[in-house]
Parts: sequence; C-alpha cells; structure tokens
Amino acid sequence: MSTRRLPAAERKQQILVSAIRVFARSTYHGATTKGIAEQAGVTEALLYRYYRSKRELFIAAIEHTAGKLSRGLERILDEHYEHPVEAIVSCMEFYTRLLQSSEDLARMIFLVLAELDESDVREVYLPYQKRVVGLLTANIERWQQGGIVDRQVNAADTAWLFYGTYMILALARQSHGRVRVSPRHAVGLMRPFLSEDGERRLQELSLLKPQLGMLAGELKGE
Repeated sequence: MSTRRLPAAERKQQILVSAIRVFARSTYHGATTKGIAEQAGVTEALLYRYYRSKRELFIAAIEHTAGKLSRGLERILDEHYEHPVEAIVSCMEFYTRLLQSSEDLARMIFLVLAELDESDVREVYLPYQKRVVGLLTANIERWQQGGIVDRQVNAADTAWLFYGTYMILALARQSHGRVRVSPRHAVGLMRPFLSEDGERRLQELSLLKPQLGMLAGELKGE
C-alpha cells in the first residue's frame, strides 16, 4: 500500500488511471472499488475521498479516454487543414500511437460500446463522438469547397467512415496485440474521395514529401 503523499490532483489522476486499467481488464460489472484501490496503492477509504462511487469513476474513465481522442484529432485537423492526405495520414498515425501506448485503451472502447445503452454513459460519451464526427465533417466540407475532395461525396457519411477506422484499429489491437498501419493505408483510404484537383494537390504534396509520392505512384499503378 502506497504511503507517499501526493498533491490532490495527482492522487486523483493516479486513481483514475488505475480505474481505467481495472475496468478494461475486469469489465464494469466485474470491477470493484477495492480492486481499484489496490491497483492504485491506496486504501478504499482514500479512494472514496476523490470519487463517491464506482459509477462515478467509470464515467470519469469514459470522459478521460474519449476526451483524449477528441483533443488529439482536433489538434491534428487544425494543423493539417489544407490537405486531406496529410490530415488522414496524421490521424491514423495518432490512432495507432494512442492504441499502442496503452493496452487498456482498446478494451475501454469496447467496454464503453457495451454500456452505451445506459443514459449516463450516453450523456458523457456521445458529445465527444458528435464533436469528432463534426470536426471531420467540417474539414471534408472545407476540402470540397476548396475543390480537393469530390463534391459528390457525402461529407457526413465520409466522416463516419473515417471515425469508424479508429474502431477497426482498436479491434486489430485487441485481436493481434498490435496495430500495423502505414501512410500507404491512409493514402489508399483517402484517394477515392479526391477530385481531379485533389489528385493534382496530392502530386504537388508528393514533391515535398517523397514518401507520399512513392505511395501515390504505387497505388495509382494497382
């Protein structure tokens, strides 16, 4: 049992991270506050000073993981708003790093989906999902207005497709213990949605980024 004193915010975060691990490995119904306290190296009484119940901890765990995804994608889309290929490559690389950095994250994703019929879970998780899909939709629409993405493409449907890619990668992480994604996959995923001008922009980008140029040539020849 840990006896080292920590600042309140640091202790609360420590308990939350431990809760995520226990929830991911035991499911919500299998987890106990005693088990979470043991994982955190604190007493159960101390845990209750920061979180009033297991349910409150679970909701905080959902907010933590969903928020990490939402903030990361927002940052990437803001950095690469001018070109969809760079944006999607960066998003997939971000997805991969996020899943590889924590073996519990993929499990949490499916745990949240399993509990999504519960109103308190929906209340916390769905706004993050709505935000991510909205960010993707807005960017696709901007790329359409700029003539990069085909205007015949439904922006909202395409946004859901790319959002769903994260779920597929999480499934790969769960199934195989690792996620193997290269920029080649991202170029191949985005290419069918590009307009003729978008294809030209891809070639221009390839001059600046030889790796993407090589991938674009490979995919065009397939």
